[in-house]
Amino acid sequence: MKKGMSWLDLAAWIKENREAVVGSYIDNIYGESNRLTLKIRGGGEPFYLSITAGESIYITRRTGLIGHGEPGSIVMGFRRYLRESRMIDIYQKPCDRIAEIKVVGANEYRVIVELIPRGVVSIVDLDGIIRFSNTTATMKDRVIRIGAKYSYPPTQVSICNSDPRSLVPNVKKGYDLARGLIIGAGVPPDIAEETLYRLGLDKNIKPSSLADNEVEKILDEVRSLTERITTNPEPGIVIDASEKPHGFYPYEPKSLVARGYVFRRTASFNEAIDVFYAYVDAYRVEEKPAEVIRIEKSIEKLRNQISSAEEELSILRKVLEYVDANYQQLEELFECAKRKITDCTGETGVMARVKNNTVEIVLDSVRYPLNPRLSFMENYIELRKRISDLEKRISRGSSEIARLEEEIKKILAERERDKAVRMIRSLMRQEWYERYHWLITSEGLLAIGGMNADQNEKIVRKYLRENDIFIHANIQGGSAVILLVDREYSEKSIQEAATLAACYSRAWTAGYGAIDVFYAKGSQVSKSPPPGEYLGKGAFMIYGERGWIRNVPLLLGIGIEILEHDIPRIIVGPPELVSKRAASWSVLAPGDRDRREIADRLKTIWLKSGSVRAEVIDAIDLEELVKRIPGRSRIITDLGRIKPSNRSDNLEE
Repeated sequence: MKKGMSWLDLAAWIKENREAVVGSYIDNIYGESNRLTLKIRGGGEPFYLSITAGESIYITRRTGLIGHGEPGSIVMGFRRYLRESRMIDIYQKPCDRIAEIKVVGANEYRVIVELIPRGVVSIVDLDGIIRFSNTTATMKDRVIRIGAKYSYPPTQVSICNSDPRSLVPNVKKGYDLARGLIIGAGVPPDIAEETLYRLGLDKNIKPSSLADNEVEKILDEVRSLTERITTNPEPGIVIDASEKPHGFYPYEPKSLVARGYVFRRTASFNEAIDVFYAYVDAYRVEEKPAEVIRIEKSIEKLRNQISSAEEELSILRKVLEYVDANYQQLEELFECAKRKITDCTGETGVMARVKNNTVEIVLDSVRYPLNPRLSFMENYIELRKRISDLEKRISRGSSEIARLEEEIKKILAERERDKAVRMIRSLMRQEWYERYHWLITSEGLLAIGGMNADQNEKIVRKYLRENDIFIHANIQGGSAVILLVDREYSEKSIQEAATLAACYSRAWTAGYGAIDVFYAKGSQVSKSPPPGEYLGKGAFMIYGERGWIRNVPLLLGIGIEILEHDIPRIIVGPPELVSKRAASWSVLAPGDRDRREIADRLKTIWLKSGSVRAEVIDAIDLEELVKRIPGRSRIITDLGRIKPSNRSDNLEE
């Protein structure tokens, strides 16, 4: 599996994503010391820039990287220097696994991201002084600490910026041809193997056995391949036999395809990196849980005790069998010994002997003495009691082991479930319109509505076009809904979007059963009030004739739509529309239950329905569900069962 980005990967990624990064602002920083997630605000909707020291840098919209709880000191340090800064440039240290981001805020800094092993992320001022870093380190050739002069890691020789002919001697020193290219010419390992495969050469041959001109041809092919990749990338991910990503590549690695891997093209190289690390995050190797280790030690102790008990039980059963078969002779011998008679030899067939005024039963190497203070019958009873006690101890121990093993299974099953939840969450992305109230009509039109006055203002100013439909409940206080018209539609789409306007209005909190909703063309909506009047935030003027949808029921369908890879998404809308798309769904009406209580209840109902896997429901962010509930509510029905759908409604902003 691929371990991180090469200098070629970095070059391809920066070329592809530079425009998205430059000019954007850093809203906030999350994460931990080695992995930072920067929330970025640009010309479009926000995204995240994931930076992992010594590994990768890429753009993502996966919300699972943000994390929760109080940020650590490292994150707080990066926030102090970078929050609200503008990124004015991003570039690569030539032919190296180092990216640099120039930022301007109160001061100008460079954020230097090292993707080499043991790499660091440092904030460096214009004088080259480290102002902050994710770690402190003293290395053979440099020092990383606040206040020290920043020094780059030692530069390695690379075909990226060297004449291939000058690298021939270095390559020929290699243990094999592949390592000669990697170490002697700075060729990324995957490119070295790919080049040799395409040339039909064995990567294990000794490069010293090749003529100089043969090595030059190989290096020329490496140079040609890297140039083709940076000029015309064909990005994708490589999948292994278990459907798990093996690596991300800006080209099709034919050498891996020949070995049985599958190459799947992606729309961009960044998408390939994002998908790969989504899986890596979910399947990172974790240590065995401490609770499992503790239980396993208890099981081992019990097994040793049972083993000892079984060994003793086996012996005592043989003794009992012998006593039962020779009861009369043993009893006479025992009584003779108790009377301290010197000549107590017993029958010749009796495997017992008199010792210290008692009888000792001898079976192979086992000696079982009878207690002279007890009668023979009492000794017999004690023997049977001891056997019974051992049988009970073994039975109890075996039952306890079975219980503990079952407990381990539950812990590991819960862990697997948690892993599945993390897997799902790591793949979850928020489309731009999911920041608002939204639905996709049955005719395929997107409707969005503001969650508050600020969002009402924003969506009207930013998204409302002349031919779009503006929709609002006939009450002061409510979501401004826009039906974005990009295809033929009928009044059915307006009616479906009207459910958003009705349910996300003050009519819901007032407990109405239905409300009238009006609509108008985008060209009729204005922020310009008549002379002498004032329009507050989120308020608009409608000029001209309005259309009306009378008595829109305050019934909101809410459910889980299942996308690719079992990704759940909360959808809302008219119950009829939601029922056709959701795997599990319910209907809400104005009521007296708190939104969070309703959200908890919905998850429980959907879980019990059995139509959606438990880990899929667990992956749903409760806060996202709460956000979709209009106010105090009641659940009037719950139904569930619909086939999963592909995310074909990926609408670009």
